Amino acid sequence: MKMAINTLAEYLTNRPSHIAVLLCLFLTSLTATAETVEVRLPTGITTSANFHIGDPAQPAVLLLHGFHQTHHSQPMSTLAANLASKGYTTLSPTITLGVNKRSQSMACEAVHTQTIQDNVAEIDYWVNWLGNKGYKNVVLIGFSSTGNIAILSYNAQGPHPAVKKAILVSMNPILTDNSERQKTLAETTPKRQANGKKLGLFSVGYCKNNFTATTNSYLSYAQYDASKVLELIRQTPVATELVFGSEDTILPANWPSQIKALKTRAQVTIIDKANHFFDDTSEFDLSEEVENILKNLPAQ
Repeated sequence: MKMAINTLAEYLTNRPSHIAVLLCLFLTSLTATAETVEVRLPTGITTSANFHIGDPAQPAVLLLHGFHQTHHSQPMSTLAANLASKGYTTLSPTITLGVNKRSQSMACEAVHTQTIQDNVAEIDYWVNWLGNKGYKNVVLIGFSSTGNIAILSYNAQGPHPAVKKAILVSMNPILTDNSERQKTLAETTPKRQANGKKLGLFSVGYCKNNFTATTNSYLSYAQYDASKVLELIRQTPVATELVFGSEDTILPANWPSQIKALKTRAQVTIIDKANHFFDDTSEFDLSEEVENILKNLPAQ
């Protein structure tokens, strides 16, 4: 959160005014009301989340980071800080990836044993955590491939009744080598389940031939190609909004158009001049768009 506040302070410095100064002081005071929550998951692994208590009448927002990152990573950390400044309750957990008390981004070469379904189970834990605190309107916000795919998969299996909306930022399918996937899938049959725990080197996203994982872990990621993700979006039972940057070079060709062609309840918004990570001043455009979506939700 401190990083987000510093970024906003620099942005406002170029627009000097008494209001800007007061806003910076207000945001600084917010850090005192945020807390780090540490929990022990049913798996026995300990993890943490950044939790900010806001206006109880407004929806609670759970923000999920992208591939290999933590709750400290942008743009979700910046978005959480901006939403907290507007009075929203925010919860930003770190997905463990099977690592106890993980506090740093995961390297491609590190051993991966956790599957997407394991990630989904952690989302379920945190949504129930909010529900147990009395929050009746929860919004799930994800980023990039794995954060958004975990949310879509969670919603597909039947979300908590409190989940009223999903906002998917820079949603993209997981890039893998199809021939590698088919070969690995053929080697991991019901008769050869032991192979599921076998370690190998794979290509997943930006990890090129160095994604060190069990075959079960790798295959759980690799199945989410473009067609699988589009199907999840089409079938999602939760009202969903997708937000993209017009300068996002990571997305497949015509990706937003493919989503629009599904003709579902899912809404697509393009933010002009923003890239995949909503760097620089685009972070405030993203925050404004998310706030506009949240304002249309019912009070707690």
